Amino acid sequence: MSDPFLITGPALISFSGGRTSAYMLWRILQAHGGTLPDDVHVAFANTGKEREETLRFVHDCATWWNVRVRWLEFVTDLRKPGASGRFVEVGYNSASRNGEPLERLIARKKAIFSTMSGRWCTEFCKIGVLTDFMETMGYAQGEYTEVIGFRADERDRVFEMPAKPRNAHRRFAFPLAAAGLRKPDIFRFWDASYFDLQLPRGTGNCDQCPFLAFKARVIRARRDPESCKWWASKEVAFDYNFGRESFAEVMRAAEQGPLLPLDDIEQDAAESECVGWCGEAA
Repeated sequence: MSDPFLITGPALISFSGGRTSAYMLWRILQAHGGTLPDDVHVAFANTGKEREETLRFVHDCATWWNVRVRWLEFVTDLRKPGASGRFVEVGYNSASRNGEPLERLIARKKAIFSTMSGRWCTEFCKIGVLTDFMETMGYAQGEYTEVIGFRADERDRVFEMPAKPRNAHRRFAFPLAAAGLRKPDIFRFWDASYFDLQLPRGTGNCDQCPFLAFKARVIRARRDPESCKWWASKEVAFDYNFGRESFAEVMRAAEQGPLLPLDDIEQDAAESECVGWCGEAA
């Protein structure tokens, strides 16, 4: 049997900044003897609302494993600037930390993404940016393999993504699923590692993803109430909510409600955010 972690280029390894995609990257590096082929690229698309612990983890992985990770941020979706003008490449020190890429997207659309209008934060600030980056490398979507960290216990996602008609032209690889690796396997690796992501397990990389269940949103708001203010200010400006409940409601529940545990329900919810592109659970 061929090694599912031996990736043939051209390929893009999508690094979300979580433990699962980081472990996938480690296994791919090991399969290639520690050095990736020149036409296999690793990219992290930053929205500016990833947690600081996530940014540090991406930096640590690149440093400890001696692998180049391209840090990318959305600029525009206009066609005129060309692929190279639709994103900007940054690094750990220069990466946005106050939602600037999402600010640019909201200003461009004159609206906020939501459970009603669609999850186009992911569409433009994640998938679109990664696609534009590969275009600057000389590859149109469908001419390279997109390597994504779905595990064997996420079989529904492994089958659903390629089956969608809009993805018919794209080439996907899910090496973790192909190798039969599950969440406990990921945790065992990080338990034995000399560094780790400094976020509680079950906590997603986006500071306040509005697409989670209300209970999970309340837990996150209680842990980091300051980060809710950015989201709440946009809802006030547009008189529209990101999620089913407004951030004002979420913050009020976090302040007044009983302490809620981060149980398996919230962990599963966190892992589903951004359809595996921006924030499989940490």
